[in-house]
Amino acid sequence: MSNDCVIRVEHLSKEFRLGVIGGGTLIKDIQSWWAKIHGRDDPNSIIGTQNHKSNDRDLFLAIDDVSFVVRRGDTVGVLGTNGAGKSTLFKIISQITMPSRGRVVFKDRVASLLEIGTGFHNEMTGRQNIFMNGAILGMSRQEILKKFDAIIEFSGVGQFIDTPVKRYSSGMFVRLAFSVAAHLESEILLVDEVLAVGDAEFQKKCIAKMQELTRDQNRTILFISHNVASIRSLCNRAIMLEHGKLIMDTDNVDDVIGRYEGKI
Repeated sequence: MSNDCVIRVEHLSKEFRLGVIGGGTLIKDIQSWWAKIHGRDDPNSIIGTQNHKSNDRDLFLAIDDVSFVVRRGDTVGVLGTNGAGKSTLFKIISQITMPSRGRVVFKDRVASLLEIGTGFHNEMTGRQNIFMNGAILGMSRQEILKKFDAIIEFSGVGQFIDTPVKRYSSGMFVRLAFSVAAHLESEILLVDEVLAVGDAEFQKKCIAKMQELTRDQNRTILFISHNVASIRSLCNRAIMLEHGKLIMDTDNVDDVIGRYEGKI
């Protein structure tokens, strides 16, 4: 991986078998579990081989042989209609979901803000979740304390910081989650459409914060949004997914937006 490259996605695929929870037999379930904990391909879910039947209606390719590289300091907008594979891609990059085939290589630490609840423990307070997320990123308690006041101020939930987050409204939850992801020491930030839960003023505040992170701290951001104005103002590069495939990857953000708007 070059010095300028912080994420390399290599021939990434994710296959789901619709309507099936396990492999059908105990031995297959054990094989799949063993492969997962050792970071290997699932022997019962191999993609792109002669054994894969394209007419098998039980199989669904959410991500289909996707490859791209993200450079340090890039702000990459990820576009695609619903079901294109955007959130699945982010879950794999965040290591929430294992790929069926291919791999993602990282150079820096990743923080993600995906669907509401990811990375937070509902029974813990806002304060406890801040320290837990910092610890997961490898930060010491002192390092987290230095960021603590800024996190609270940005989120605006100071009055409720010692309340379990399960009692937060969705807007409060997102404000705190974004503030944690933006202020703690991760070099790469993944942000899904979850920001749409917040009000318009907070969304503007988040866009401004992400612009600050890339401009002043050279942070790398991958940003899913259906709001093309946000993509245009924030991103220096855009990619587009369609039916799980990467169909555009360019520094000409307007070209990708034009292709996307022709699909919606």
